[in-house]
Amino acid sequence: MTQNKILLRQLKKLKIKNFEDLSKDNFKTLLKVISTTYDDNDSHIYRAERALEISTNELIEFNDRLEERVKKEVEINLENKKQLLEQSRFAALGEMIGNIAHQWRQPLSAISTLSSGMKIQVELDLTNNKEIITSYDKINSFVIFLNQTIEDFRNYMKEDNKIIEFDILKTIKDTISIVKSSYYAHNLDLNFNYNENDKLLAKGLPSELSQVFMNILTNAKEAIIETKIENGFVNINYETKNGFNNIYIQDNAGGIPAKIIDKIFDPYFTTKHQSQGTGIGLYMSKDIVKKHMNGFLSVSNKNFIKNNISYDGACFKISIPIK
Repeated sequence: MTQNKILLRQLKKLKIKNFEDLSKDNFKTLLKVISTTYDDNDSHIYRAERALEISTNELIEFNDRLEERVKKEVEINLENKKQLLEQSRFAALGEMIGNIAHQWRQPLSAISTLSSGMKIQVELDLTNNKEIITSYDKINSFVIFLNQTIEDFRNYMKEDNKIIEFDILKTIKDTISIVKSSYYAHNLDLNFNYNENDKLLAKGLPSELSQVFMNILTNAKEAIIETKIENGFVNINYETKNGFNNIYIQDNAGGIPAKIIDKIFDPYFTTKHQSQGTGIGLYMSKDIVKKHMNGFLSVSNKNFIKNNISYDGACFKISIPIK
């Protein structure tokens, strides 16, 4: 009987038909079969068994090293994510301060004018109690407005740590109340077309979604200012479709250049000067919508008609599952 037939018989005894049938024990047995069939020298068996043992130990050691490397990379990624979130919130805080200045400038000026005018009138005995009370009521209304502004900003900046059911439309309105003064300061229109009876119910973190709206609205405003578009405006619309609440934020700033539109959600990508932008606002916005809201954030350039005039601009679409 030839050596090959002896080997095939032994393989048949071991019930080995293909490579996948080889276990560690079968592999040792097979080595012995090969050795005794082709060479009676037991050193071949020993060397083969040692090679198998060394390979197994190396594989275990490699897996341990790989597991440790993966653990370290995960920790590094989490730390980087934490730093990006902190940078994003600092950038948002800077934007908040600018919006507070716009919101407060007019009421503070009115309070100053009323109080100074009243003082002069009282000193010159040119007023009466009714006029004084009227001036006090006006000042009080401005103070209430300032307090409400602080409350809006406080709600915006607080960090939600509990997922709740909320109305997306209310979150949009709250965000608009924060940014509208900065829009009006640049003679820009911010239009939110909604029905008072509508509700867009979702589950998530409303203050984080407000940050997403804030980032998009701020970028749209700056794009209009930069391109010096006359009659600049931003329209906000919504619809419910295929299980999603879809919010559309459309500007008329001319659109995003084709060569960069695929990059605007990349971390640290910005078209602004370093002193004006960090390039993390849209990146964090997409991350929030995707990971915290189970939704999607995308952008495209669209042409649309308003008052029989054709406009080009960027349209951001935020899609969040209906509760």
